[in-house]
Parts: sequence; C-alpha cells; structure tokens
Amino acid sequence: MFIIADMYRHITLTCLLLAALTACAPATPSFFVPTRTSDLSAVSTPTSTLEPVSASLTPEIVSPTPPPLEATSTPSPPPTDTAMPSTPLPSLAPPTLQPTSIPQPEAGSAAIQFYSPGPLSRVTSPVVFYGYAIPGYNSKGVIELIGEDGSLLASELLQLNTFYKWAYFYWTLPFQARGAGELARLTLTTRDEHGRPTAVQSVHLILLPDGFEVINPPGDLSERCVIESPAAGKRVSGGTVSVSGEMRPYNSLPLIVELVAGDGSVLASQLVPIQPNYGYYVPFQVTLTYSVSEYTPVLLTISQPDERIGGTMYLYSQEINLNP
Repeated sequence: MFIIADMYRHITLTCLLLAALTACAPATPSFFVPTRTSDLSAVSTPTSTLEPVSASLTPEIVSPTPPPLEATSTPSPPPTDTAMPSTPLPSLAPPTLQPTSIPQPEAGSAAIQFYSPGPLSRVTSPVVFYGYAIPGYNSKGVIELIGEDGSLLASELLQLNTFYKWAYFYWTLPFQARGAGELARLTLTTRDEHGRPTAVQSVHLILLPDGFEVINPPGDLSERCVIESPAAGKRVSGGTVSVSGEMRPYNSLPLIVELVAGDGSVLASQLVPIQPNYGYYVPFQVTLTYSVSEYTPVLLTISQPDERIGGTMYLYSQEINLNP
C-alpha cells in the first residue's frame, strides 16, 4: 500500500513537471531565430538577437543605390576652337549702298588695309577680300588683280561709302587661273579729283585653279610711311623742299619721291636708296629741286615698286604748297 502511494506521488510530480515545461516552451529562442551567426548562445535576450538578424537581412530587401555621377560614362562635348588671330580685327558686316557706322581702325592705321587675304595666301576664284580704305574722290577706289607677267587679270571700281574717315569694303573678284599656281598682286588704288593716286596698297597672292584655300593673316596694318617733314599743307619757298621720314619697306628697291601737280605733271622726282630691316621702320631723307612761277598746290608722294611684278606696290601721299 505504501509502495502504491509512493508511485502515485512520483507520477503526479512528473506530470506537473511536464506541464510546467510545456507551458514554458514558446519562450525558447533556439526554435525560431534563423541560423545567421555561428554562435547564438552568446545572445542573452530575444531583443538582442532580432536586431543583428534584421541588420544582416537589410541588403536583400533594399533597392541598390544608383552609382555616383562621377562614375557615369557621359561623352564630353567636342572642344571649341577659340584661337584668335595675331592681329585683332573689328566686327565686320556685309557692304551696303549707304554708309554705316562700322567701328573705325585705330589712329596710325594705313590709308588702305587688307584684313584678308594676307600675304601669299593661296586662293581660288573668286578671290574674297575685305578691309578698310580712306575713300578717294567721289568715294571711289579701283581694285586690280595683276598676274606675274604684269597682265591685268581682273579689275573693278569700288564704291567706298562712309560717314567717317575710313570706309569698310567687302568684295569678290573672279579670275581665270593660269597653270597650277600663279603669283599675282592684288592692288587697291584711290585717286583725288585730278586723277592723281593718293594711296596704293598691295598684297601678293598665289592663284590656284582649284583645291583648298589657305588664307594667311594680314600682318601689321599700320601705315608704312611716316613723313616727318614737311608737314601736310605746309608752304615751301626757294625752289627746294627737304623731305624726311621713316619707311617700313616691302623690299630693297629704292623709294620714289615725287612732287605731282594738279594736271598730273611731275615737278620733281628723286630715287632714294633704302636698306630694308623687315618689320622695322628705316629713316630716309632727300632734297627735291622744283621750279614754279606761282603758288602751286602739289601732291608729295612716296612710293615703292614691286620687286616681283612690274608696277607700284605701295604709295603714300600728302598735300603741300609750293611758292617760287
């Protein structure tokens, strides 16, 4: 009887113990936490175990971050050619029948200036040229294209309109090329009311029948001749006039210094040897002997021939007055 009672007590205690263990089973973390670490026993509470698991799963549910802009392969725009010519040029516009207020050249600029084409440019027909000029009588100028044998290849009369000192010109001159390439001279001349040349400016070109043009820059656009004496408009007496100044010569040919009357007659003429120092002004001086019976306005001209093609390469002039 004692044995049965004792067995009954042990069974009852065992049932109570199993009931207690069953009630506590849900709190055991090892049945529910995913195996993401090598040692879960080091986690002391359910809260601390869930935080690392959540952090480790984050990269699987968040969208990838876009790459930074620096890593994006975006083609760069092509570079822009911003090179400037050695000589700064004013803003130019197409020619008009009426004078326009185009910006004027600087003081000391030549009476005639070819902004384009520059010396020894290689051009095809028609040659396109533009620049500035102090207009001649009736706002006119004559452009000529002269071949290497001295023949006239093309010529036109230009209308040089302006409200100011210089007139802007832009023109085309067709020509017939002879051979694979020919040296030529493009010359612009202005004249006064008596038909006397007041200014001549030239540029050598290479004429091509076809192919690619090569347009060179204009170079120095300042006046090549500077007369120091006599001053413009001065009255000279005694039968002699002393002329002095500086010249930036084209070549080694002598300068031609002349006194030209209104009827075109030459009252005095003298050759002046000059040694070129290319790019620099060279001083010159000459004394002209004249003979007049009355007060006579004349044009004092200094010119230089072309050493490659017959004719005048350059001419500068100013008015003076002669007394007996």
